[in-house]
Parts: sequence; C-alpha cells; structure tokens
Amino acid sequence: MQPAVWTKYKIEVEGRKARLYVNGAEQPCLVVNDLKLDPWDGGVALWVGPGTEGYFSNLKITAN
Repeated sequence: MQPAVWTKYKIEVEGRKARLYVNGAEQPCLVVNDLKLDPWDGGVALWVGPGTEGYFSNLKITAN
C-alpha cells in the first residue's frame, strides 16, 4: 500500500472464514479461518486508525 494512492480491496466472508484480496490479486493476502462472532445478518463497518484519514469510493456489497 502507498500513501495517497487508491487501493482496491475485496473481502469475502463465508460463515466464520474471511479472505482479503488487494489490488485484484487472485490469491488472498490475509485469511482468517475463525472469526470470533457467530455469522448473522447485519451491517458492514469501515474503519481507519485513529488520527488517519480514509476515503472510500465505489463501495459494493453483495450476497452470494
């Protein structure tokens, strides 16, 4: 990741497993196999660290 450069993310969540893809990569750069909360219908939150700025564009949320 580079400061002041748009970064494309794709996050897939299935049950208690999540995969993070960056900039169109075919393989995830992060895999979480045991999310701690039970899967349920709900919202999506986006967060950046304290004291930082974050901008989001073209956000798309889809269900499989």
